Amino acid sequence: MANVLCLGEMLVDWVSTKPGEELDVATAFTKAAGGAPANVAVGLARQGVKAAFIGRISKDAFGKWLKKTLDDEGVDTAGVVLDGEAQTRMAYVVTLANGDRKLAEFSNISVADTRLEPADLREQQFSDARALHFGSISMICDPAAAATRAAINLALKHKLLISFDPNVRLGLWNSEEVCRNTILSTLKFAHLVKINLDELEFLSGSREFSAAETLRQEHNIPLLIITLDAQGSLISCQSGQKIIAGFEIDFVEATGAGDGFVSGLLLGLLEALSTAADKRQAIAKLSIEQLSEIALRANAVGALACTRAGAIPALPSASEVKLFLQRHTAKPS
Repeated sequence: MANVLCLGEMLVDWVSTKPGEELDVATAFTKAAGGAPANVAVGLARQGVKAAFIGRISKDAFGKWLKKTLDDEGVDTAGVVLDGEAQTRMAYVVTLANGDRKLAEFSNISVADTRLEPADLREQQFSDARALHFGSISMICDPAAAATRAAINLALKHKLLISFDPNVRLGLWNSEEVCRNTILSTLKFAHLVKINLDELEFLSGSREFSAAETLRQEHNIPLLIITLDAQGSLISCQSGQKIIAGFEIDFVEATGAGDGFVSGLLLGLLEALSTAADKRQAIAKLSIEQLSEIALRANAVGALACTRAGAIPALPSASEVKLFLQRHTAKPS
């Protein structure tokens, strides 16, 4: 039985190895398993949380490798549907001259993750779980969009904690307007929403922290958290707003850091909420100090993910997070 269900895409990241080369001239790449919901599932599993991945994975060679990655990490794959009529989605990442990396392109033709259907969902998984996590990529087109809506309804029915990371990838959407409206109309269902400053500006028109609180109130979000890269994160909740400082690290690259951060948040919230039936009410009762402790640990998970290359390969174990917190203190605010 999995405590957290992570629904959406799993894909292959192809990362260029020569700094400064854009995709049109890059010739050498390394392969890594990725996809935000899958990253979160592995991040949770490595921290000792029973997690499941729900989605369609191709039966092609890449898909078999991706499923094996989940199985090897101890992620429950009972909700995985193997699709023999679609291919694995690819993401192409370029390495910048300074060593950081940026997403350059997604494949988007006949990919398995877009073919998840409502009938693929197993209600027993939802009745046995405590949380659902998903992003917006699975909401771009049917049937996966319909399956995501069905999953949200099952999560509401069984009183699960609902976590939403929009993870905006505009190149996959028909238009910015459709992307924005889809995300905004989904916020009201979530108990936890994680976005970055670029996404705050995309959704609200502003990068000011006051815009985060306005967004939270307008859409009745119990807990909205903005990641601030090396500066840490911003909590916005009923108790107020607070910046939780980040950590000094030997930075390698940030692929998967946000997903690691989310896995840390979910672990902390599940521990804090225990068996509370009304998740909105329970989160509202958490003090800013309690939420700060949860976010600080999540910052540590995200920081550790930046000290190694790749998404899934970089996600830390519970013992690594514990040791990191023992040896590091957050930067002064």
